Amino acid sequence: MLVSGKVKTPRIFLVGERDPAKKAHQGIEASFTCYHRAFGSHLHYDWVPTSAITSESVEGIFRDAAGVWCTPGSPYESTSGALLAVKYARMEKKAFLGTCGGFQHGLMEFAQNVLLHSADHQELMPKAKDPLIMKLSCSLIGMTGKVFATSPELFSGVLSAKDSTEEFNCNYGLNSDLEGIFRESDLVFVAHDELGQVRAFRLRHHPFFIGTLFQPERRALAGSLHPVVRSFFKAACEI
Repeated sequence: MLVSGKVKTPRIFLVGERDPAKKAHQGIEASFTCYHRAFGSHLHYDWVPTSAITSESVEGIFRDAAGVWCTPGSPYESTSGALLAVKYARMEKKAFLGTCGGFQHGLMEFAQNVLLHSADHQELMPKAKDPLIMKLSCSLIGMTGKVFATSPELFSGVLSAKDSTEEFNCNYGLNSDLEGIFRESDLVFVAHDELGQVRAFRLRHHPFFIGTLFQPERRALAGSLHPVVRSFFKAACEI
């Protein structure tokens, strides 16, 4: 990335309300440290509260972004702000990673704006009929579980394996009854758990647009950069 003949340090924008007490947020910031340690180069990052993102401000905020990371921590202060950030990354071909709540909002944005389908979130609308994002029958708060790359050409390389053990911290996921609305679309489910539940998606015709229900950032708390995060950082530097 060059600006006036000089190398410009790529900048990642972290969408969400930063909370130093959240392990996921600690892990996100630790991931940048791990990246610098491993590759000897810096990536800058800025937290962007969802309340600051409006239809009038979104272009100015993200125009110079190398990547957009929609972080865990939903419900966000502004659901519409989070969805605008996701849409901007999708439309403008910015490298995108959505983890946990970011995964959920990535699905919501695509369903709403591309498939023209309702995209209710049960946490926000408890009485919604057929919500896209619904409460899991078994909570994944503080859980670990196996994840399998079920689309090798789109995800095995990113995961650096055919399967892995991942950390979760969520109560909500994709309504399995509505998986079919994404069939034949550009959004592909690329990882599942042992019971076949969706755990990651990717946009087919986008340089890098991935969502994971698990939290790969947590691996940095043990001093290791997760392959999914590393791939996201690499893509941000190259786009």
